[in-house]
Amino acid sequence: MESRSVLTREDVLKWLVKLEPLADMAEPADPKAEELLENAKAYVKDARHWLEQDNLVLAFECMVHSWAILETARELGAISVPEQE
Repeated sequence: MESRSVLTREDVLKWLVKLEPLADMAEPADPKAEELLENAKAYVKDARHWLEQDNLVLAFECMVHSWAILETARELGAISVPEQE
């Protein structure tokens, strides 16, 4: 079985279009949670920037950081985020 180790623009876009609405729809539970949400949204913005610069690795990394912040904050009850499909 051959493994694929190439990150493509389509790979990044596939996940970025799922992440952006989640970040936009997230609701913070308190002011500290608002800071978490701002950080997550900043990472989404950074991911878009790096994608436009064709730096797919940094775009993907920013996206993963954003997703991690959102998921962790959701599990701790700091924000409410619609369930992922």
